[in-house]
Amino acid sequence: MSRTGSLATWRRDAVRQLRGVRKSTLALIERIPEPEILRPRTQDRWSVKDVLAHLLACDEETVRRFQLIQRGRGDRIRWFESMADADRFNARTVGRLRRVGLKAILRRMERSRTDLVARLERLPVESLRDPSHAYTVVDWLPTPGWTHERDHVDEVRAWWREHGAASKPADRPKARGRVRQRSTSA
Repeated sequence: MSRTGSLATWRRDAVRQLRGVRKSTLALIERIPEPEILRPRTQDRWSVKDVLAHLLACDEETVRRFQLIQRGRGDRIRWFESMADADRFNARTVGRLRRVGLKAILRRMERSRTDLVARLERLPVESLRDPSHAYTVVDWLPTPGWTHERDHVDEVRAWWREHGAASKPADRPKARGRVRQRSTSA
């Protein structure tokens, strides 16, 4: 298979991963009552809503990176210099999003993921492994795109299995309405 063909295959697989992990995230969130999603410090220092805000911020940062690549300015992508740098980004973005309601976070997550997928699909296939970039898309996208989200969702799932799902149904707060997901097809 040609290099371009293998990159096109990689991109199709990446799009499938991006859509699949988000579908899994929303399916889990649908089963957790809103008061539990909002409960502080369920995920170390974060609530489940804070985790969702963090995932949203990662998507929005990825969209910004794709915009730079589309404009031929991949050299202007801001990379985290250290974990302390990443921690500051996380604290700042999650802190800002705490003022935003859960439904708005979920809507923004949907829009941002749709935009991210559409931009990935429009990138010239050669740009996915452009050697002039500090890091190529094929090297960095799996982390903010799906592995990082999968890890956080696994933590939320484990917490919910231990604390929420195990409680008696009569003791649990009433579940809110279903979270609807529109198609993320471009």
